[in-house]
Amino acid sequence: MFFLLCLLSYILGSIPFGKIVAHRHGVDIQKVGSGNIGFANVMRTLGFRIALPVLIGDSLKGFIPTYLALVYFGELAAMIVGAIAILAHIFPVWLRFRGGKGIATGLGVIFVVSPILIPSTLVAYLVGFSYFRDSGPGSLIAAWSLPIICAFINIYLSLFYVVLALIISYAHRNNLRQFFHATRSKRPAV
Repeated sequence: MFFLLCLLSYILGSIPFGKIVAHRHGVDIQKVGSGNIGFANVMRTLGFRIALPVLIGDSLKGFIPTYLALVYFGELAAMIVGAIAILAHIFPVWLRFRGGKGIATGLGVIFVVSPILIPSTLVAYLVGFSYFRDSGPGSLIAAWSLPIICAFINIYLSLFYVVLALIISYAHRNNLRQFFHATRSKRPAV
C-alpha cells in the first residue's frame, strides 16, 4: 500500500499544470521566459490570474499524497511521499524529466508536515524577493530558513527540510550560477 502511495505521489507530482494552463492560452511555457513550467514563469509570462490555477494545482499535488501518507502511515511516510512529489515536479516523466523548481509543490507538503511554519516561510520568501527582486533567491532563502527554524523545534524535521532545501537548491542551480556570476562581475578590479 505504501509503495502504491509513493507511485501515486510521483504520478500526481509529474502533472505539469504550468504547461497545461499555458498551452490552453496558446503559449508553450517551456519556450518563453525562463523556460520553467512553474507558477513564477507562468505569472511573469501570462499574468497572475492565469497563473493562479498553476499555483493551486502544483500545491495540491504536494498536499494530497502527503496528507494521505500522514493519515495512513505517519509522519516519516508523509516526509518521504512529500519529497517524492517535489522530485516528480522537478523531474516529470511526461516532460522528459524537465520540470519546475518544486516551490509550490513544496508549499503543499509543508502545509501537511508542519503548517505552523507557513507564515515564517512566506516571510523569508518575501524578504528574499524584496531584497533581490527575483523569485529564485526568495525561494532559496525560504527553503533554507525551514531547517534553521526547525533546528530549535525538532531535529528530525530539520533534517527533512535540509534534504528538501538541497533538492530545491539543485533545481535552482542555474539561478545560483547566474547570481554568483553577476556578483563576481560587479566586483571592482584590484
